[in-house]
Amino acid sequence: MTHISTPTDSQRIFEVQVSVLLRSFPFALGGSVISACVVAYVMLAVVPKTQVVVWLVATLLVASGRFVAMLHYHRVRHRPGAGERWLRQMVAGNVASGILWGLPFAYWTFFVPLEYQLFFIVVLFGLGTGAIYSNYMVLSAVYAFVVPTFAPTFIALAVQPSAVNLALVSSGAAYLVATVAFIHRMNRTHLNALRLGYENMALLRQVRLEKEAAERSDLEKSRFLAAASHDLRQPVHAMSLFLGLLANERLSVHGRYLVENITKASAAMGHLFDALLNISRLDAGVIHPRMQNFALDGLLDQIRAEYTPQAQQKGLALKVRRCAARVHSDPVLLERILRNLVSNAIAHTPHGRVLIACRPRGDTVRIEVWDTGPGIPKHEHERIFWEFHQLRNPERDRGKGLGLGLAIVRRTAALLGHTLALRSVEGRGTVFLLSVEARRASAPDTGAEAGGAFAAEARTPPASARPANPATGQLILVIDDDAQNREGLQLLLESWGHRVIAAAGPAELVERIADVPGKPGLIVSDYRLREHETGIEAIDRMHEEYNDAAIPALLVSGDTDPARLIEAAARSIPILHKPVEVDALRNWVDKLLAPGSPRPE
Repeated sequence: MTHISTPTDSQRIFEVQVSVLLRSFPFALGGSVISACVVAYVMLAVVPKTQVVVWLVATLLVASGRFVAMLHYHRVRHRPGAGERWLRQMVAGNVASGILWGLPFAYWTFFVPLEYQLFFIVVLFGLGTGAIYSNYMVLSAVYAFVVPTFAPTFIALAVQPSAVNLALVSSGAAYLVATVAFIHRMNRTHLNALRLGYENMALLRQVRLEKEAAERSDLEKSRFLAAASHDLRQPVHAMSLFLGLLANERLSVHGRYLVENITKASAAMGHLFDALLNISRLDAGVIHPRMQNFALDGLLDQIRAEYTPQAQQKGLALKVRRCAARVHSDPVLLERILRNLVSNAIAHTPHGRVLIACRPRGDTVRIEVWDTGPGIPKHEHERIFWEFHQLRNPERDRGKGLGLGLAIVRRTAALLGHTLALRSVEGRGTVFLLSVEARRASAPDTGAEAGGAFAAEARTPPASARPANPATGQLILVIDDDAQNREGLQLLLESWGHRVIAAAGPAELVERIADVPGKPGLIVSDYRLREHETGIEAIDRMHEEYNDAAIPALLVSGDTDPARLIEAAARSIPILHKPVEVDALRNWVDKLLAPGSPRPE
């Protein structure tokens, strides 16, 4: 396919051509003037003095005019069209200079001895060669000098038939043809190199623009997911709260069955939101690993104990090949990676077994998750890490997963600096290989239960973390601009034995608590409130109202925008993301109301 240079590229190439001519012109002009003076001195012996002086003066005048034109171009080179005008002057100057060399020499060949004719030819070849190599970037400039310089002399020698003259003409013409052919190739090579260079620059610019567009698209996608999930989470969260209340009511067997199924459907939607939230957190850069040394055995034993019943339910054998290795990683994030890989292996293995192996490899420890499933085609090895990409699930069955697990695995592994690899044979199975740095001498040694967590995420406390005797009768302030969410949360907290004052915003809440004695035990606020006010600002307003920044607070939000996550993490306020499971909410409420609970900074 022939590439047509854009006008911009053509202009740039022209500027390079003019620049090359400009750099070589002073040297070519100086050589021409020196040659003219030498020739004039030599020719005084055989040519009338008047002719020599007139020729020399004319040659020097043309040279001076060309030199002045060059100086003028230096002053106006940045003006539009200056380069084109100087090139025309350059070509005209070459024609004039060529005529001044060619015609007098042709005339004098009829009167001077043979040795002077040979002298003419040597001078012309020297001038011609210099002009060719100094002007090669612009072929019109080459021909403007070569043709009027050599044609008259060769014609004059040809009309004076002799063996020497014919030899001079034929050998000179052959030399010129060979030189001009070489200059043509040289010119074409340099111009093609320039075009290719500018094409590559254009491609690089295009790649950069495409990269920036892709990054903008990815950012817009994250923002869209954040906005869409916020709007969807609100009604789902309200439904979860009311279902929590409904579950405590006396229901018929059929009614209980319906409530349980609705609760399962709501939980499934919540899991999808959580997966999207994890992707958003990883893309936002708000997850900060807490790297430490710890033994893998405890982590692997925990995963085996948790997933063995799930594997047995499918008729699979879950095996763990332990090792005494200690690794340097974030145990919580590493656990999430392995949970995703093991869960994925069990889900996609119809029969056989799943193996988790630990193998020391020099400075690393390789954790392998094997399965005897159907395998992954080679062309799908990269695609399976894409978001929402699933194999063998065209009907988008929720029971087969959401297509986000491996995307989260890859992002988390990259965050930790661990190498993730994949090997698979269709019909035989798949193995994921995670290379983790072995124990680092300078890092603290801890147990596998310690470690980092997803920043800005309020992890659900285990049941054992709940106080044995949860506090009741506490005053809890609720701020939520969504009426259904506000009413559902108020009724749920009251059903747990607490006193609740709820409002759509901090100003309204201040009015309602004006005559209420005592301080609240907890402030629960939505993040995104009316008039662009945030839950953090509302919590600060309540702390100022009571002059007590130690009152515990909990954010409940459907907003997963990365900027919001970073802001919540910076304030060290726990944040639950809608839709919140009732048990998780109760665990956090009980934990924050318990004496000695963590207070905001």
